Amino acid sequence: MDANTAQQAAREGKSLSGQDFSNADLRNIDLSGADLSGCNFQDANLSGANLSNCNMQNCDLRRANLSHANLMNADLRGAKFRRANLTGSIRFGAKIKPFALKGAYLTGEPAYQD
Repeated sequence: MDANTAQQAAREGKSLSGQDFSNADLRNIDLSGADLSGCNFQDANLSGANLSNCNMQNCDLRRANLSHANLMNADLRGAKFRRANLTGSIRFGAKIKPFALKGAYLTGEPAYQD
């Protein structure tokens, strides 16, 4: 699914659950409030994306670029973040356990060493 189709579906309140967005260029996309549970975002570029209030449970975000993304109040329980770039992202109110960020980059360095 391309970025325009995904954004339109989110605006219409359609679920995007389980979609494969691996390697997708989703820079600055607005998916706020969308159901993205179980989506594959491996190696996707989500820099500057608005993912606030999204259901992102069990998403695969390994090696995704989430720099400067808005993850405010997103539900990220069960998400995989290994080697994801979260530099400058807004995570206030996000449901995420700190250990889930093991191996993620928060300020250009891994959050936790391997």
